[in-house]
Amino acid sequence: MKKLLIKDNGVVTVLSVIILASLLLFFSVLIDYARIAAFQLKTEDEARTGIRSVLSAYDHSLYKRYGLFGRGGTDGNVIFAEVLGGSGEKYTGLDAGPHFDFIASQLEETQVHTSFTLGQHDVFARQVLEEMKYKAPVDFTLEVLSKFTSLSMALKESSGAVQTLEDLRKLYEKREALLEEALSLQEKAVSTLLDSEAVEAIPAGSGASGNSAATSISLADRYASFVEQVEHDASLPEDEEALYSSSIASYRQSVSGMQGKLRTGGGKRVKHDSLLSDARHKIEQAIAVNAQMERIVEESQKSAVGAYDEVAGADVAGAADYSLPNDTVRDLEEMRRSGGKLLRSPEWFAGYIEELQTQSSRGYTAVSGIDQLVSLWNTAMSWPLSSSRQSSLQIGSSKAVTVVSAYENHYGPHGTIMKQRRDSVLDSSVKEKLAEQKAKTKTLWQQAKKMLGGLAGISALPEHQEEFAKAKDRYGQNLLFNGHEGEAEGSPKAVLLASEAEYAAKDSSGLMDSLFSGMSDMLLKGRDYFYYGEYAAGRFSYFPPQQLRKLLESGDTDGLAQMASFGNQEMEYVLYGFHNPMGNVIAAYGELFSVRLAIRTMEGLVASRSLGHPLLILSAAIIYGLEKTMEDMISFATKGAAPLSKYIKAELSYLDYLRIFMLLHGAGKEKRLGRMIAVVEHNTGLTLAKVPSGVTGEAKVSMKLWFLPGVMGMLGRLDLLQGKVVEGRYETTHTVGWSY
Repeated sequence: MKKLLIKDNGVVTVLSVIILASLLLFFSVLIDYARIAAFQLKTEDEARTGIRSVLSAYDHSLYKRYGLFGRGGTDGNVIFAEVLGGSGEKYTGLDAGPHFDFIASQLEETQVHTSFTLGQHDVFARQVLEEMKYKAPVDFTLEVLSKFTSLSMALKESSGAVQTLEDLRKLYEKREALLEEALSLQEKAVSTLLDSEAVEAIPAGSGASGNSAATSISLADRYASFVEQVEHDASLPEDEEALYSSSIASYRQSVSGMQGKLRTGGGKRVKHDSLLSDARHKIEQAIAVNAQMERIVEESQKSAVGAYDEVAGADVAGAADYSLPNDTVRDLEEMRRSGGKLLRSPEWFAGYIEELQTQSSRGYTAVSGIDQLVSLWNTAMSWPLSSSRQSSLQIGSSKAVTVVSAYENHYGPHGTIMKQRRDSVLDSSVKEKLAEQKAKTKTLWQQAKKMLGGLAGISALPEHQEEFAKAKDRYGQNLLFNGHEGEAEGSPKAVLLASEAEYAAKDSSGLMDSLFSGMSDMLLKGRDYFYYGEYAAGRFSYFPPQQLRKLLESGDTDGLAQMASFGNQEMEYVLYGFHNPMGNVIAAYGELFSVRLAIRTMEGLVASRSLGHPLLILSAAIIYGLEKTMEDMISFATKGAAPLSKYIKAELSYLDYLRIFMLLHGAGKEKRLGRMIAVVEHNTGLTLAKVPSGVTGEAKVSMKLWFLPGVMGMLGRLDLLQGKVVEGRYETTHTVGWSY
């Protein structure tokens, strides 16, 4: 070693150079690699800062009016470039200055792309939910739901009672109509016998109206005298004039006429039996209808747990402040179960069918007696005549009178059996009251339809129709942007379109079922469309009910056309989606009428329970409901609100009901969001499909390498770097995204 070190031929210098060069190569690569790592981290953070700065420029007016964040103001590319280094100009680093920058970078290129827009339904919905998820449940629960909670069980039983009794009413009327037809056929069968010419030939009582002198009994009593006269005239010489020829001819003519009537009566037996057969067929049809009623009654006895129970069982703040009178729910439950009173028993039908069979048998007996009498007269008037036949004629006539009288006493106009059957089928006291109530209901229903019917006749102003046409175009474009097709537009459906008040009451009960189903889902699942409704209630306009005052009070429609602009009914449009000035208003006020009718009919059921007969109770309840509902509509038009119920001392406004209706129409989420976006676009002039709510930024930056760019290039080709080396500079691209 000593010899080696003291040599003077340069070996040590070469060795040192080799060692130092190796160390220098190693450290230079290490230093540039460290610089690259630091550069990568620093520029990535700067890119994130830049993209957040881009989103910091949002549309203030859009947020202030609708709580929505969308890019606005300065161009995003400008902001992004300025944050990263100033419009792409070269610089010595973000910390440019007189000091040394270890990782001085240079901005090569920037781009900002839109990744999400407010016009996308999921983006719009997310922002709405973020805006409302804390506020909406509190507002709705405190203002509306607590007032409905105490009514839930009463409305459950009322809805069941109305729908059950209405279904039974239709079948009841059908069954009773069949029974009345059967009774009419039965009476026609009686008339066939008792009012026939055959019976007129036999004075069988009050049902016969023939001349007694021409009857069989009278003729039978004169038969012996007739025979004597014939024999007397026959015994006279041929040249002697007959003494009784005129009397004999008159008697023969009377008998002939009487026989013709008897034969005609006997021929009606087939018609008599045919009519009774038809009557039996009607009864069998009535039995089938009665069986349908039995099934409905059986279903009404079940009380399944449903949305009403879930709402009633929910722990809603403020609900304890409202309560119903004692036994209200129990009374309504009894009415729901009262349908059994409308049924007729199997024994009743069996007795009626047996009665028809007996009537047929007695009719046959009566006709047979007439046929036998016809035969006796045929024999009695045949040659040779014999006065001994008078007794058989008298007996035969008396028997015919007896069987016909017996039939008439049972089935004639004043017959005991027919009177009982008529009372049993017609049930005149109840049906007369039902007819009176139905007439009153019809009158009230016409008044109710007229009350809001004027809305349908209002002609749209061209400028308003143009607004709706533009909204429709925006709505359709948004649906297409989100990959959905627009639906065919129908016409407003409202309870006032029902042909009868009874159908309207049933429809109102069904609507109340849907309403509580929506409330239940909101409480249990927190459905999104509930938040959409609360958002619309807080941000959109609605048609003020006071504008309808003149229409409801006097039918005056002046000025309503001016008020039917798009800007005065945004919430109704979101709810129903009709693209004409009056369609949404008609639908909204129709549903308002329907909900009020359901609640008021519930009150009417309780108020009318003393009437006893289920259909009388139902009819009286509908009359009560119509009267009170029309009063409520006047109250809305006067002061914008009406009492929830006579049992609940609280008032709900028209806007509260619109918020409730949002729970009824939550199935079409995409269509509702599309209409909400159309409203926002109409009022702001923006196209939300072009308003960014999320952006992606790309920044291409570079840094000069200090030592061995070739070596670093080799490392890059081996995928050991996140960028690449170009002409002695390290280049990398950062892509970052952010959204509101």
